[in-house]
Amino acid sequence: MSFDFRWDNPEQTVLRYVAEGDWNWNDLHKHLRRSTLWLDTLGHPVETIIDLREGKKLPAGAVGQLRSLGKKTHPNNHARTIIMGVDAEVQRQLGVIDGVYRGKDRLIRFAESDADAAAILAEWQGKSA
Repeated sequence: MSFDFRWDNPEQTVLRYVAEGDWNWNDLHKHLRRSTLWLDTLGHPVETIIDLREGKKLPAGAVGQLRSLGKKTHPNNHARTIIMGVDAEVQRQLGVIDGVYRGKDRLIRFAESDADAAAILAEWQGKSA
């Protein structure tokens, strides 16, 4: 499968989408829609990580597609996301400053490692990393 999603922790407060091999933006968006069934079963907010590190390459149209992510699409998710596996050049084209992209209705943080993502989650959730 070119994309998958899974809980990142036993408390089901972080949902991770993972690219594998060849994938395209439709694969990601399909899984984002499918995961709303999981979100429907919860009564608490969920953070989102999109991990593109294991994908072969970033598909065409990356700047526009990345800009569309991070929106609140379900009552149980936040208007923010962490994205991993996007190089500095694409981030620059997107207008990322210090690993952060802000839109009027979204926040995207870019992380290079699981440790970076964990530190961002800890910050968002008000916990010590």
